Amino acid sequence: MRRPKRSLARGGEAFWFLASILIGREKQIYDHLKGSVGGWNGWRKFKVAAKRRESDIITSFVLQPFDGGPVVGHRPGQYLTFKFDVPGLPPQRRNYSISSSPNGMTYRISVKREALGTVSRHLHDRIQEGDVIDVAPPTGDFHLPERPERPVVLLSGGVGLTPMVSMLETIVDSGVEHQVHYVHGAQDGRVHAMGDHVRQLVEGRAHLKAAIFYGTPHEDDERGVHFDHDGHITIDWLAANTPLRDADFYLCGPKPFLAAFVNGLLQAGVAQERIHFEFFGPADDLAAA
Repeated sequence: MRRPKRSLARGGEAFWFLASILIGREKQIYDHLKGSVGGWNGWRKFKVAAKRRESDIITSFVLQPFDGGPVVGHRPGQYLTFKFDVPGLPPQRRNYSISSSPNGMTYRISVKREALGTVSRHLHDRIQEGDVIDVAPPTGDFHLPERPERPVVLLSGGVGLTPMVSMLETIVDSGVEHQVHYVHGAQDGRVHAMGDHVRQLVEGRAHLKAAIFYGTPHEDDERGVHFDHDGHITIDWLAANTPLRDADFYLCGPKPFLAAFVNGLLQAGVAQERIHFEFFGPADDLAAA
Protein backbone atom coordinates (compact mmCIF):
# COMPACT_ATOMS: atom_id res chain seq x y z
CA MET A 1 0.00 0.00 0.00
CA ARG A 2 1.26 3.42 -0.91
CA ARG A 3 1.94 5.95 1.83
CA PRO A 4 2.74 9.67 2.10
CA LYS A 5 6.07 11.22 1.19
CA ARG A 6 8.82 11.86 3.74
CA SER A 7 7.09 10.09 6.58
CA LEU A 8 10.08 8.97 8.63
CA ALA A 9 9.15 11.33 11.49
CA ARG A 10 9.51 9.79 14.96
CA GLY A 11 6.62 9.08 17.30
CA GLY A 12 2.87 8.79 16.88
CA GLU A 13 2.25 12.48 17.64
CA ALA A 14 4.60 13.58 14.86
CA PHE A 15 2.99 11.10 12.49
CA TRP A 16 -0.53 12.39 13.06
CA PHE A 17 0.60 16.03 12.84
CA LEU A 18 2.20 15.27 9.50
CA ALA A 19 -0.91 13.39 8.39
CA SER A 20 -3.09 16.45 9.09
CA ILE A 21 -0.79 18.60 6.96
CA LEU A 22 -0.92 16.10 4.10
CA ILE A 23 -4.73 15.92 4.26
CA GLY A 24 -4.94 19.70 3.90
CA ARG A 25 -2.49 19.65 1.02
CA GLU A 26 -4.46 16.93 -0.76
CA LYS A 27 -7.64 19.00 -0.49
CA GLN A 28 -5.85 21.90 -2.23
CA ILE A 29 -4.77 19.56 -5.03
CA TYR A 30 -8.28 18.11 -5.40
CA ASP A 31 -9.84 21.59 -5.59
CA HIS A 32 -7.40 22.56 -8.35
CA LEU A 33 -8.00 19.35 -10.31
CA LYS A 34 -11.77 19.72 -10.24
CA GLY A 35 -11.58 22.67 -12.66
CA SER A 36 -9.11 20.97 -15.04
CA VAL A 37 -10.01 19.09 -18.22
CA GLY A 38 -10.91 15.56 -17.20
CA GLY A 39 -10.84 16.53 -13.54
CA TRP A 40 -13.36 15.63 -10.86
CA ASN A 41 -13.90 15.77 -7.14
CA GLY A 42 -15.04 12.97 -4.87
CA TRP A 43 -15.57 9.51 -6.35
CA ARG A 44 -15.78 8.69 -10.07
CA LYS A 45 -16.50 5.26 -11.50
CA PHE A 46 -13.76 3.62 -13.55
CA LYS A 47 -13.93 0.39 -15.52
CA VAL A 48 -11.07 -2.10 -15.50
CA ALA A 49 -10.15 -1.99 -19.20
CA ALA A 50 -7.26 -4.46 -18.86
CA LYS A 51 -5.74 -6.71 -16.21
CA ARG A 52 -2.16 -7.89 -16.78
CA ARG A 53 0.05 -10.12 -14.68
CA GLU A 54 3.49 -8.47 -14.41
CA SER A 55 5.17 -11.04 -12.15
CA ASP A 56 4.27 -13.78 -9.68
CA ILE A 57 3.15 -11.13 -7.17
CA ILE A 58 2.40 -7.93 -9.14
CA THR A 59 -0.58 -7.31 -11.44
CA SER A 60 -1.41 -4.18 -13.43
CA PHE A 61 -4.91 -2.75 -13.86
CA VAL A 62 -5.65 -0.26 -16.65
CA LEU A 63 -8.55 2.00 -15.61
CA GLN A 64 -10.87 3.88 -17.96
CA PRO A 65 -13.69 6.26 -16.91
CA PHE A 66 -17.06 4.50 -16.98
CA ASP A 67 -18.62 7.70 -18.37
CA GLY A 68 -16.29 7.63 -21.39
CA GLY A 69 -14.84 11.07 -20.64
CA PRO A 70 -11.18 12.13 -20.42
CA VAL A 71 -9.01 11.97 -17.31
CA VAL A 72 -6.95 14.78 -15.85
CA GLY A 73 -3.23 14.44 -16.42
CA HIS A 74 -1.41 13.31 -13.30
CA ARG A 75 2.12 14.24 -12.33
CA PRO A 76 4.38 11.19 -12.61
CA GLY A 77 4.78 9.82 -9.09
CA GLN A 78 1.28 10.68 -7.86
CA TYR A 79 -1.31 8.19 -6.67
CA LEU A 80 -5.02 7.43 -6.84
CA THR A 81 -7.34 6.69 -3.91
CA PHE A 82 -9.80 3.81 -4.29
CA LYS A 83 -12.94 2.66 -2.49
CA PHE A 84 -13.59 -1.07 -2.60
CA ASP A 85 -16.59 -3.13 -1.58
CA VAL A 86 -15.03 -6.23 -0.08
CA PRO A 87 -17.56 -8.93 0.90
CA GLY A 88 -18.15 -9.05 4.64
CA LEU A 89 -16.33 -5.78 5.37
CA PRO A 90 -17.17 -2.07 5.43
CA PRO A 91 -15.94 -0.04 2.42
CA GLN A 92 -12.16 -0.22 2.17
CA ARG A 93 -10.01 2.69 1.00
CA ARG A 94 -6.50 2.33 -0.37
CA ASN A 95 -3.95 4.46 -2.23
CA TYR A 96 -1.99 3.08 -5.19
CA SER A 97 0.62 4.88 -7.26
CA ILE A 98 -0.07 5.42 -10.94
CA SER A 99 2.44 3.36 -12.93
CA SER A 100 1.86 4.95 -16.36
CA SER A 101 2.65 8.31 -17.93
CA PRO A 102 -0.22 10.80 -18.44
CA ASN A 103 -2.27 10.10 -21.58
CA GLY A 104 -5.61 11.84 -20.94
CA MET A 105 -7.60 8.61 -21.33
CA THR A 106 -6.59 6.00 -18.73
CA TYR A 107 -4.57 5.34 -15.60
CA ARG A 108 -2.61 2.21 -14.73
CA ILE A 109 -1.85 0.89 -11.27
CA SER A 110 0.42 -2.08 -10.53
CA VAL A 111 -0.37 -3.80 -7.25
CA LYS A 112 1.58 -6.33 -5.20
CA ARG A 113 -0.47 -9.18 -3.79
CA GLU A 114 0.25 -9.18 -0.06
CA ALA A 115 -0.28 -12.47 1.74
CA LEU A 116 -2.34 -10.74 4.46
CA GLY A 117 -3.54 -7.83 2.35
CA THR A 118 -7.34 -7.67 2.35
CA VAL A 119 -7.60 -5.28 -0.60
CA SER A 120 -4.61 -6.46 -2.62
CA ARG A 121 -5.94 -10.03 -2.51
CA HIS A 122 -9.40 -8.74 -3.47
CA LEU A 123 -7.89 -6.95 -6.49
CA HIS A 124 -5.81 -9.92 -7.62
CA ASP A 125 -8.38 -12.64 -6.97
CA ARG A 126 -11.77 -11.00 -7.56
CA ILE A 127 -11.49 -7.87 -9.71
CA GLN A 128 -11.69 -8.70 -13.41
CA GLU A 129 -11.77 -6.81 -16.69
CA GLY A 130 -15.07 -4.97 -17.02
CA ASP A 131 -15.55 -4.50 -13.27
CA VAL A 132 -16.22 -0.97 -11.98
CA ILE A 133 -14.29 0.72 -9.14
CA ASP A 134 -14.74 4.06 -7.35
CA VAL A 135 -11.68 6.29 -7.80
CA ALA A 136 -10.70 9.71 -6.42
CA PRO A 137 -8.49 12.07 -8.50
CA PRO A 138 -4.69 11.81 -8.61
CA THR A 139 -2.82 13.58 -5.83
CA GLY A 140 0.47 13.59 -3.93
CA ASP A 141 3.51 15.86 -3.61
CA PHE A 142 6.02 13.17 -4.59
CA HIS A 143 6.43 13.64 -8.32
CA LEU A 144 8.86 14.49 -11.08
CA PRO A 145 9.00 18.19 -12.02
CA GLU A 146 7.56 19.15 -15.38
CA ARG A 147 11.03 19.94 -16.73
CA PRO A 148 13.87 18.36 -14.73
CA GLU A 149 16.79 20.77 -14.38
CA ARG A 150 19.55 18.24 -13.79
CA PRO A 151 20.30 14.50 -14.11
CA VAL A 152 17.79 12.15 -12.49
CA VAL A 153 18.28 8.87 -10.65
CA LEU A 154 15.15 6.74 -10.17
CA LEU A 155 15.96 4.35 -7.32
CA SER A 156 13.50 1.70 -6.15
CA GLY A 157 13.09 -1.59 -4.35
CA GLY A 158 10.35 -4.19 -4.85
CA VAL A 159 6.95 -2.81 -5.81
CA GLY A 160 8.38 0.68 -5.24
CA LEU A 161 9.12 0.64 -8.96
CA THR A 162 5.54 1.68 -9.80
CA PRO A 163 5.93 5.49 -9.59
CA MET A 164 9.40 5.16 -11.14
CA VAL A 165 7.97 3.51 -14.25
CA SER A 166 5.50 6.39 -14.52
CA MET A 167 8.41 8.84 -14.28
CA LEU A 168 10.52 6.94 -16.82
CA GLU A 169 7.65 6.72 -19.33
CA THR A 170 7.02 10.45 -18.90
CA ILE A 171 10.70 11.26 -19.42
CA VAL A 172 10.64 9.30 -22.68
CA ASP A 173 7.37 10.91 -23.83
CA SER A 174 8.51 14.45 -23.03
CA GLY A 175 11.92 14.22 -24.67
CA VAL A 176 13.94 15.12 -21.56
CA GLU A 177 17.61 15.17 -22.56
CA HIS A 178 19.25 15.07 -19.11
CA GLN A 179 21.01 11.89 -18.07
CA VAL A 180 18.56 9.51 -16.38
CA HIS A 181 19.42 6.34 -14.44
CA TYR A 182 16.74 3.80 -13.54
CA VAL A 183 18.12 1.58 -10.75
CA HIS A 184 15.95 -1.16 -9.29
CA GLY A 185 16.41 -4.01 -6.84
CA ALA A 186 14.30 -7.18 -6.65
CA GLN A 187 14.68 -10.61 -5.12
CA ASP A 188 14.64 -12.46 -8.47
CA GLY A 189 12.93 -12.63 -11.85
CA ARG A 190 9.82 -14.30 -10.49
CA VAL A 191 8.85 -11.21 -8.49
CA HIS A 192 10.45 -8.54 -10.70
CA ALA A 193 7.81 -6.61 -12.68
CA MET A 194 8.01 -4.61 -15.91
CA GLY A 195 11.63 -5.49 -16.63
CA ASP A 196 11.13 -5.94 -20.38
CA HIS A 197 9.09 -2.74 -20.54
CA VAL A 198 11.85 -0.72 -18.86
CA ARG A 199 14.52 -2.12 -21.17
CA GLN A 200 12.40 -1.19 -24.19
CA LEU A 201 12.02 2.35 -22.86
CA VAL A 202 15.77 2.93 -22.51
CA GLU A 203 16.84 1.01 -25.63
CA GLY A 204 18.43 3.25 -28.25
CA ARG A 205 18.46 6.29 -25.97
CA ALA A 206 22.03 6.98 -24.91
CA HIS A 207 21.06 9.36 -22.09
CA LEU A 208 18.82 6.73 -20.44
CA LYS A 209 20.33 3.81 -18.52
CA ALA A 210 18.78 0.95 -16.55
CA ALA A 211 20.47 -1.26 -13.96
CA ILE A 212 18.60 -4.17 -12.36
CA PHE A 213 19.87 -5.96 -9.24
CA TYR A 214 18.66 -9.39 -8.12
CA GLY A 215 19.36 -10.28 -4.50
CA THR A 216 19.17 -14.04 -5.12
CA PRO A 217 18.79 -14.77 -8.85
CA HIS A 218 16.66 -17.79 -9.73
CA GLU A 219 18.17 -20.51 -11.90
CA ASP A 220 16.06 -19.29 -14.83
CA ASP A 221 17.27 -15.68 -14.51
CA GLU A 222 19.79 -14.74 -17.18
CA ARG A 223 22.30 -11.99 -16.58
CA GLY A 224 22.13 -9.32 -19.27
CA VAL A 225 18.60 -10.38 -20.17
CA HIS A 226 16.61 -10.32 -16.95
CA PHE A 227 19.05 -8.54 -14.63
CA ASP A 228 22.45 -6.85 -14.63
CA HIS A 229 23.97 -7.38 -11.17
CA ASP A 230 23.89 -9.98 -8.40
CA GLY A 231 23.26 -8.81 -4.86
CA HIS A 232 21.99 -5.49 -3.63
CA ILE A 233 22.34 -1.87 -4.70
CA THR A 234 24.95 0.00 -2.67
CA ILE A 235 25.92 3.63 -2.18
CA ASP A 236 29.39 2.78 -3.51
CA TRP A 237 27.84 1.43 -6.71
CA LEU A 238 25.72 4.57 -7.10
CA ALA A 239 28.79 6.75 -6.54
CA ALA A 240 30.70 4.89 -9.25
CA ASN A 241 27.90 4.61 -11.82
CA THR A 242 25.61 7.64 -11.44
CA PRO A 243 26.20 11.42 -11.19
CA LEU A 244 25.91 11.26 -7.42
CA ARG A 245 26.77 14.89 -6.64
CA ASP A 246 24.81 16.41 -9.55
CA ALA A 247 21.54 14.42 -9.77
CA ASP A 248 18.13 14.59 -8.23
CA PHE A 249 17.33 11.26 -6.54
CA TYR A 250 13.80 9.87 -6.44
CA LEU A 251 13.46 6.90 -4.09
CA CYS A 252 10.58 4.55 -3.45
CA GLY A 253 10.46 1.37 -1.42
CA PRO A 254 9.87 -0.15 2.03
CA LYS A 255 11.17 1.37 5.24
CA PRO A 256 14.54 -0.48 5.40
CA PHE A 257 15.28 0.46 1.79
CA LEU A 258 14.56 4.14 2.44
CA ALA A 259 16.41 4.22 5.75
CA ALA A 260 19.53 2.80 4.09
CA PHE A 261 19.55 5.02 1.02
CA VAL A 262 18.28 8.34 2.37
CA ASN A 263 20.92 8.24 5.12
CA GLY A 264 23.54 6.80 2.78
CA LEU A 265 23.05 9.48 0.15
CA LEU A 266 23.21 12.23 2.77
CA GLN A 267 26.44 10.80 4.14
CA ALA A 268 27.82 10.57 0.60
CA GLY A 269 27.32 14.32 0.19
CA VAL A 270 24.04 14.50 -1.72
CA ALA A 271 22.17 17.68 -0.74
CA GLN A 272 19.00 16.98 1.24
CA GLU A 273 16.86 19.03 -1.16
CA ARG A 274 17.87 16.68 -3.99
CA ILE A 275 16.64 13.55 -2.19
CA HIS A 276 12.92 12.94 -2.79
CA PHE A 277 11.28 9.82 -1.43
CA GLU A 278 8.05 7.90 -1.08
CA PHE A 279 7.21 5.28 1.53
CA PHE A 280 5.61 1.94 0.62
CA GLY A 281 4.38 -0.17 3.51
CA PRO A 282 1.86 -0.63 6.32
CA ALA A 283 0.75 2.36 8.39
CA ASP A 284 2.20 0.74 11.52
CA ASP A 285 5.66 1.02 9.98
CA LEU A 286 5.20 4.77 9.58
CA ALA A 287 4.19 5.40 13.16
CA ALA A 288 7.07 3.28 14.46
CA ALA A 289 9.69 4.77 12.16
